[in-house]
Amino acid sequence: MKRTLIALFLISLVSVNGFAYGDRGHRLVGAIADRRLAQDPATQQKVRQLLGGLTLEQAAVLPDTIRSFKCGATPSGNKVNRQLQAFVNANCTERPRHTDFHFTDVPVFKAEEYGAGSVGREDFDIVHMIPICIQVLKGEMPENNDKKITKAIAVILLAHYLGDIHQPLHVGAEFFNGDGDAFQPEEENGAFKDLGGNRLTLFTFQKSKLTQAGKNLHSYWDGQTVDNAFGQQTNAQVAKKLGAKEPADWQLNGDVSTWAEQIANGILPTARKAHQLLRFDNIELDQSQTLVKRGNAFEKKHGSGGQFYAVWAAGVVRTEIQKGGWRLAALLEAVL
Repeated sequence: MKRTLIALFLISLVSVNGFAYGDRGHRLVGAIADRRLAQDPATQQKVRQLLGGLTLEQAAVLPDTIRSFKCGATPSGNKVNRQLQAFVNANCTERPRHTDFHFTDVPVFKAEEYGAGSVGREDFDIVHMIPICIQVLKGEMPENNDKKITKAIAVILLAHYLGDIHQPLHVGAEFFNGDGDAFQPEEENGAFKDLGGNRLTLFTFQKSKLTQAGKNLHSYWDGQTVDNAFGQQTNAQVAKKLGAKEPADWQLNGDVSTWAEQIANGILPTARKAHQLLRFDNIELDQSQTLVKRGNAFEKKHGSGGQFYAVWAAGVVRTEIQKGGWRLAALLEAVL
């Protein structure tokens, strides 16, 4: 057992930047959920048994860590490691790949809910994958499914996806027309998406001067916003504080299978604002892949009473990471 825990813990220490909330953000979602489940020992024990003793904080980073796993490698090591490799092997050749499961790209130029259209949505996007994991945990889908999502893998994925879906740019994306102007597409044809901000270089105001902020808009939300939100506090300190204080408007309605779409709809206005506060320039298009090749996103000047982009984004992240942790715990209590 000790060897199993050590091996998995070492895997979970690997940091993969640029994916969702990054290492720290995902760990915080898991750590907050761990704090919440400490009040429900029965569910906490079930989670630990499925994870081979890992905490949700440790498990939450694994779906990014496995991006480095070799496709088609022979599963080896402890039980969970073997299941992780089997999951990668089942979802690493043709689409959908496991890297496609972390996001959806709902257009944000106009206000729109997830179920109101089809552009940017996929049958295997995050809004669909969360219910699949729930079905496995409920026993409604066999563990020997085509995607090789066992109950252990389902918990690992949920620990990660509940962080992903609370990151605005993992749900909403800007689309550009053939002239490089942002617009609301009615169909995929002729619509060039920014891949959740991954193709846009971000410039924000620093000491009254527009300065490049991070690698791109998406990575800024993944990492810099988390650092801005929590500073030098340890994950344990943040989890203790945010796990004890109930966030506003965190509870969801209906069966847990509907929660993913509810969360997506709830964060889409934030994803839209994350783009509305910016102006876009020098948009280059990749015609062969119908994607934005590169471009710039500049923070707009805010009027009286407004906030700098960095201040506003940090507040969003504090709220969404807390909600993600509380909702992860509630979801696991509901299905386990």
